[in-house]
Amino acid sequence: MTGTGRRRYHPFFALRFMRRTLLLYLVPLVQVLFAREWQALQTALAQDLALFCLLALISYVMLRASSWELDADGVLRLHWNLVISFERTVQASQLAAVQIERPVAYRLGGASRMTLYPSLLPKGQAVTLCLTRRDAQMLADRLMPAPVEENYHPAGGERLALVLLGANSLSTLLLIWVALGQGDNAAEQMALAQLDQAAAWVAHWLPAGLAWALTVWTILFGVSLLRSFSHTVRYTVWRGNGVLASRGGLLLRVERRFRLDRLTCAEVRLSPAARLLRCYPVYLTAGCYSGDDPLFVYRAGQEELVQRLLPAFRLPPNRRFTLEQVRGRSLVLIAPAGGSLAFFVLLLLVASWALPSAMPLLALPAAACALWLVFEVEGLFREGAWPADGRLTFLRQRRMSLRCVCVFSPVVCLTITQSPWAVTQNRANLTFAYPGHLHERVRSIPLSDARACAAFFERNDPHDPNDSV
Repeated sequence: MTGTGRRRYHPFFALRFMRRTLLLYLVPLVQVLFAREWQALQTALAQDLALFCLLALISYVMLRASSWELDADGVLRLHWNLVISFERTVQASQLAAVQIERPVAYRLGGASRMTLYPSLLPKGQAVTLCLTRRDAQMLADRLMPAPVEENYHPAGGERLALVLLGANSLSTLLLIWVALGQGDNAAEQMALAQLDQAAAWVAHWLPAGLAWALTVWTILFGVSLLRSFSHTVRYTVWRGNGVLASRGGLLLRVERRFRLDRLTCAEVRLSPAARLLRCYPVYLTAGCYSGDDPLFVYRAGQEELVQRLLPAFRLPPNRRFTLEQVRGRSLVLIAPAGGSLAFFVLLLLVASWALPSAMPLLALPAAACALWLVFEVEGLFREGAWPADGRLTFLRQRRMSLRCVCVFSPVVCLTITQSPWAVTQNRANLTFAYPGHLHERVRSIPLSDARACAAFFERNDPHDPNDSV
């Protein structure tokens, strides 16, 4: 392997600094709000222009003072030479994941945003570089070569995002129609004549302000769903040669690569939408990488495809505790949802005689809290941790999603803690500490299960080579 020599970043590297200083351009415009004069606006624009030129000069100096190179030993060296000399090194053998992003603006400028995730650094200390498209692809191939073996196209992600997007679009159109109808009497008569009984009921009970608020919320939610749908278009996942890779996206094209021997854990999130559509997203954690986007989505009955991509993945045992077994479990697990529901129910009781017109406004968050409480109660019955087929697995309820987690990394720390109440009930909290300073806690599980996980961890020597993931 030969070195690359020193190379410059893409000019878009300077845009990161410019984007962080956008708030400074609003400072001269504050005086315009008070003066409300043309002369004050001219002065503010002149100050903004001078400020822009100064920041552009600083960005140019930063671009010229920084460089990078990859030496023959596979060590990436990041240089800074301005007033002081600074060098940061990243070894290819210590990388857990590599991500290349190409938004629309970056594609037009021939740039790529590349993020390197070391195994042991905290999540916020990942290395982000702005390189040309050719340099980013070359650097990724040198640091973590992508496999060229079997391919798998997970169509479930497109289905899940498309159904949610369609449902959100229909609800948004309905709310816009209702809100317009409540703003004008003629429009209201037209809406009541055209819409069915369900829409008429909504138009009758929802105040106009609440209808517009819900409309704005559903539009913003639809934008986020549209973004998620664009990420699932033309999405492929494949593995080989010790690397798991994925590529896809429409507006934002993303390519991710994971070293299989550096994977920390994989989890399946059973959200209400995933259960309804029977499409289950799989998320990975590797080193300091813990992404918010799923690696892939599989449909019910496609478990063998998951095993092809992650042979060592195991789902937690499908255990449902009886009332006798759950007795003594801490009710803190359902306290957030239960407290919120009690608060809104109390407000509904007060509004029923003091302000009846506000009851529809309070009924919506109360219904959301009631649904939240239902899922928290499910977590009360199902949350736990157990060894399963040579892996540590656990179920963790978080908000409205039940997370099924399988731990891969042998370098994991288990901590068993007990409160005085837990000691009397023979229960404990089990905390998983992963590489990359990431933590996950399973709450109020039987002490016997926590000790079984600790015994399993002790039997598996972390220094032994990990089996094929």
